[in-house]
Amino acid sequence: MKQYELIREIQDMCRGKMDSNITEIETDDLDTYMKEHISRAATCEKTVLENGAICYDVITNGLKEKYTFSEI
Repeated sequence: MKQYELIREIQDMCRGKMDSNITEIETDDLDTYMKEHISRAATCEKTVLENGAICYDVITNGLKEKYTFSEI
């Protein structure tokens, strides 16, 4: 399994800013990981950044989240 640093940013509707937390995860498949951790009603867009990080922009019922994975 590969290890990743995950930065999860969640839009705070009250303050108009993003709240974030950082964790480490292990997975062989980021797409499967995301499917297991977001709602079926969510829309999800994947982007590979220039630095190799993989970013998923997720919108669930108007709530914006951003998941950025960097391999450790």
